[in-house]
Order: sequence, then C-alpha cells, then structure tokens
Amino acid sequence: MSDETVYWIVTVPPAAEDESRAEMSQEQFRQMQARTFQRLERQTASRQSDLAEVYKFEIPSLLVGTLDSLMSLSDDLIKVDVAVENVVRKIERQFRDMNKDDEELLINDLPAERYLQNFAWEESKYPHRRPLPEMVSLIQAGMGKVEDELKQLTSVYQEKKQSLSTLQRKRGGNLMVANLEEVLTGDIVTESDFVNTEHLITLVVIVPKNEEDNWLSKYQKEIGSGLAGYGEAGNRQAKTGSPVVPGSARKLLVKDESVLYTVTLLRGQYQAGFKDEDGQFQQGVFNDFVEPFIADARKYRFVARQFTFNPSAMEDSKKQTMQLTAEEKRLYTSMMRWCSAHFGEAFIAWMHVKAIRAFVESVLRYGLPVNFTSVLYKPHASKTKRLHDTLGKMYAHLQGADLGEDDDGGPEFHPYYFNTVKPFSC
Repeated sequence: MSDETVYWIVTVPPAAEDESRAEMSQEQFRQMQARTFQRLERQTASRQSDLAEVYKFEIPSLLVGTLDSLMSLSDDLIKVDVAVENVVRKIERQFRDMNKDDEELLINDLPAERYLQNFAWEESKYPHRRPLPEMVSLIQAGMGKVEDELKQLTSVYQEKKQSLSTLQRKRGGNLMVANLEEVLTGDIVTESDFVNTEHLITLVVIVPKNEEDNWLSKYQKEIGSGLAGYGEAGNRQAKTGSPVVPGSARKLLVKDESVLYTVTLLRGQYQAGFKDEDGQFQQGVFNDFVEPFIADARKYRFVARQFTFNPSAMEDSKKQTMQLTAEEKRLYTSMMRWCSAHFGEAFIAWMHVKAIRAFVESVLRYGLPVNFTSVLYKPHASKTKRLHDTLGKMYAHLQGADLGEDDDGGPEFHPYYFNTVKPFSC
C-alpha cells in the first residue's frame, strides 16, 4: 500500500434540469442519483477524461433534526473525525511494528481499498434512523474503549518483551552486564571460592582488559583507601587504609574485552559509642565498607559486584527464559489478533463518521429536502488539480454558497463537498 494513496469523498447536488426532490418518488430519486453518477463518471473517469476512478459511496437518508443541531454537530464532527482516525492509526502502527510475516490488515475480510470501493452503510451497527448526535456519541465512546484497551495491552506486551530482552542481553552480553550466576558456573568456581562470613565478603570485579595492570597495582591500597581504621583502640581513624585483604585478588576468566577477578574485603567496622560534650552517650555505629568500596572502584572503571554462588542458576535461568519466551509469544499472537480485529472495527467506525460528516455538510450546503449524490474518487497520480478544476467547472454555479472548510480545515474551498480518506498511513 503506497502512503500516497488518497481517496476523496465528494457530494454534489442534482443538475439544474433534474426535478425537485420534493416532487420525486423514491424510485425517481434513485434514478436522479444514477444520472448524476453517470455524469460525474463521464466528465472525470471515462476513457476520454481519465482523471480518476470513481465509485458509489451511498449514504442513507439519516435523521436531519434541527438546523441548530446540524450546525453544532458539524463542528463536533471535525474533532471526532480526527479522534477516530487517531485510533485507527495507533492500531495500524502497533500492527506494523509487530508484523513479522507482512500480513495485511483487513476490514470485513477485505483489503482497505476494496472496502472503501464497496462501502455500504452497516445498518445493524448504526441504525440510520437513530439521532445523529447519539450515533456520533456512541462511536466516540466505543473508540475510546478501544484506545484504552490498546494502551493497556501494549503496556503489558512491552513490559514482557523488555523483561525477555533484558534477560537475553544478560545471558549473551559482556561481563559488564552479564548475569554472573550464569557465567560463574560449577566448572569455573565452587562455593568455597567465596568467603561470606560475619566479617569478610568476597566480591566479583569486572576489569577492562586494558586496565588489568592498573587494577593489580591499585586494588590493595588505593581503592577504598581511608575506609578502614587501623589505629589503636579508641582512636581507630588515627590510621586508615583499604578494607581489602592483601593478596586476595584471584583471576577467574577472560571474556571478550573484560577480565573477571574476585577480591575479599572486610564487611565493615564497628565505631564505638562515646559521650558528647553534654555528657550524653551516643550509640556506636557500624560503618559498612562494601558499598563505598564498590563506588570507589567505579571511579577507576572497575565494576565490583556482590555475588552468591548458586550451582543451579544456569538451569533456573534457562527455565525463566523459556517461560518468558512462551509468554511473550502468547502475548504477541494475542496482540496481532486483537489489532487485526479492532482495526476493522475502528476503520468501519471512521468511515461511518466520514459518511455522517458528508451527510451533515451536504444538508447544510445544499439545503432540504435531502437531495445530493455522494461518490468516492481515487484520483490518478498528478491529476488531482485537473480533477478539482473539472468538478469546479461542473458546479461553478454554486460558487456563491457558504462553502465552509470541508477538507479537514485546509485552505482550499470548493463549490462541492470534499473530504479525503487515506486508507493507510504507511
């Protein structure tokens, strides 16, 4: 589907030689519309003119109501038209973003263009004798629910997809982002390689390969220096240094551009309580060394992480990945089906808004009793101006009418009602 495919909805009054609608039977009225359609076809879509393809776009005789109600509805319909189209486009974009098999969106089992070319008013959904404001309100409410449902379903799907993507990235990524439980498996380390006591803890440190010498020269004294107090009792901070256990760095593996080490350090240190200047005793506190050491290591481009060895982590991760993959696939299938079904529903609602809008504007433009013919044009490439010019000449006698903006608020004015439909945005 070309993003340049644009259809026109055009309505025109009967020719001057046709009888007044008030004097016609229903059969005569249909014959008059047929003559009008043939005239338009001859002037614009015949082999000689060849400006466009033209199709019937039949609109039933809807309830007119009062002139005031029609004028008010005319203003509302511009906004409703845009709002319902937005729902159509949102569903379309969601479908396109997810469509892996290049499936086609259908309306009543028809491609969008075929549906337009064979448009027929759906009486079961939109009884034509229902008051127009009520019908438009029902369409608005229905499309509002569809939009809310799309937003909710999209959020759930994207959340699940993101979770799966994050898990896959950790499994296949470099050591900086990898799930270490899957990297440090039982064939590389054992539980005894990690100290985890009341006073000591072993951290895993990911070091850029080109910074390995820098790590080895700094990890014992410079990283975390000033954290641990080694002074005499009562004045621990008189002498400070790093909480790292000297010589505890152990190289485990090299992967891509990173090297993985373990290092052991003091968990922290208790600072004794004391009496303040007022003689009040202040409770002692425990100074944690782990998080400050991790933060200080980051300054040197070393990523230190806490780690608990779990021999079943790889198997657990595989199960989690399989579950997330199955759930993402289920949601994907559900979303695709939802989009396929609701695109048709939204598109049909949009076309009925277009038809109602054409009806209202035509009554306001051409007057009562209802007496106009509506058609659908598919202009040929580069012939839109000539088509407008031809129609303009055919209905030049209407130039004095109050034309209003009938092309979605654009600057063009025409002596006939004109609106556009773009089946797909992409």
